[in-house]
Amino acid sequence: MITEQQLIEVGYIAKLHGLKGEMQARITDSVIDDVERCPYLVCEIDGIYVPFFLDSFRFRSSESALLKFEDIDSAEKAEPFCGLKLYFDRKCFSPEEQKQYDQKAEDDLGLIGYKIIDKTLGPIGEITDINDLTENVLFIVDHDGDEIMIPAADDLILAIDDENATILMDLPEGLVNIEDAETEE
Repeated sequence: MITEQQLIEVGYIAKLHGLKGEMQARITDSVIDDVERCPYLVCEIDGIYVPFFLDSFRFRSSESALLKFEDIDSAEKAEPFCGLKLYFDRKCFSPEEQKQYDQKAEDDLGLIGYKIIDKTLGPIGEITDINDLTENVLFIVDHDGDEIMIPAADDLILAIDDENATILMDLPEGLVNIEDAETEE
């Protein structure tokens, strides 16, 4: 039996793609990159986590993929999956990979709520989320109600102060143009 604790939510099925049971999924976690090591994805159906073996899986972008489950060969059979969340089973990880994933997730979550301070501009805003779906990890920052994205590159981070929950950064000029954001209001 599959339990919720062994699963990682990786996205959801957004819509049908064609007439032969293929579906388009929105991807929300980069762990889906390891899908070749797990021959199935899990969906919750009537409160039960059910594995569905993949017939095909291919990325369209970093946030979108096309997938087809075995034995789902028509739009009629695929339609009930629309809107369902997709889960990756941790059992497909080796113990070392699971430890690395958990550590990365803990590190990322640990920075949410930290305030970004640029050495030149001063306070920028608070990290509300971290986008790791692209090759370059981004801090999603709330700047006076506006959402801005700042690269979480090591060479831009000067210091992390855990005690005061702040990150001092040296952002390139023009990367975060706060004056434009403030004048657009």
